[in-house]
Amino acid sequence: MIGHLENVWCWLNANSDALGSVSAVLTILVLSVTWFAIKRQATASELQADAARALTKAALEQTSAARDAAESTKRQADLLSSQLELSTAPLLVVEPDDRPTGFGKRIVNRGPGPAFQVHYWRGGIEPTGSGTVRNILAVEPSTLAPGSCVYVSIPGDWESWTVQYKGVDLRERWTLFYRDPSKGQVHVMRKGGRETYME
Repeated sequence: MIGHLENVWCWLNANSDALGSVSAVLTILVLSVTWFAIKRQATASELQADAARALTKAALEQTSAARDAAESTKRQADLLSSQLELSTAPLLVVEPDDRPTGFGKRIVNRGPGPAFQVHYWRGGIEPTGSGTVRNILAVEPSTLAPGSCVYVSIPGDWESWTVQYKGVDLRERWTLFYRDPSKGQVHVMRKGGRETYME
């Protein structure tokens, strides 16, 4: 056995230059294969990154298009809702009493829909001062069809007064009237928990 090891050792010493050359060639081959594999992997990674960027861009464009379509649909729905609301909404205005001996005011429904639960009080929409108790006055009849009116007596010391009513949609509406003609009338509607002023 020792003789065989000596023979192998002698053979390796005798052929060390050739074995060094073969080893160098094998190292170069392994390094070349590794370099090509890394380059191919980098190219594949770049292609995957490019594809991911393209997919991300397409997804963003689709999201933007979907958002635009949703906004357009909402605008159309709001427009249809507004048109329907306007086709059934009452609008109470305050006009001078047109009777020959009239000294009061008349409340006229100038809208296309009926007004329900009509009543009025002195002052603005909101109570003035803490603990203010309103003297709410009913009108007879308390429902006004389109084009109909009701006469009310307004004391001379009332600088402003408010008429409150509802339409078929049950939204609260107000007409705020000022005795000063330069201020005119203010129409208010509660929609979505907010008051919308329509002067």
